[in-house]
Amino acid sequence: MFYPPLIGYLVFAVVCVVLVQVIRGDRLPRNRAIGIRSAKTMRSDAAWRAGHRAAVPMLITIGIIAIGYALALLGVEFFAWPKAVGDVLAVSGWLLILGLFIRVWLTANRAAQSADD
Repeated sequence: MFYPPLIGYLVFAVVCVVLVQVIRGDRLPRNRAIGIRSAKTMRSDAAWRAGHRAAVPMLITIGIIAIGYALALLGVEFFAWPKAVGDVLAVSGWLLILGLFIRVWLTANRAAQSADD
């Protein structure tokens, strides 16, 4: 059963969509609870906004990838593919998303640094 990672991917996709909408609507004030919180993005409101706006394309990419992996795991369930295929999909997707979140953080930091210069 690959339902837990499948649901996890769908939750990530929804979180990315909501976050992108909030960022684009400029409704995410600088705070300590939600968002990309690093020393550079927390430095000022301008740095916060710049960092989050720069992260939007990567967040969209993560959402699309998460949906793709969820659909692939659904395929594993419905078409009775070998369990090893589902295992590889479940783990590789999380590793890819983790790597992309590191890239989001780096991108946001660069943009925040540029906003403060």
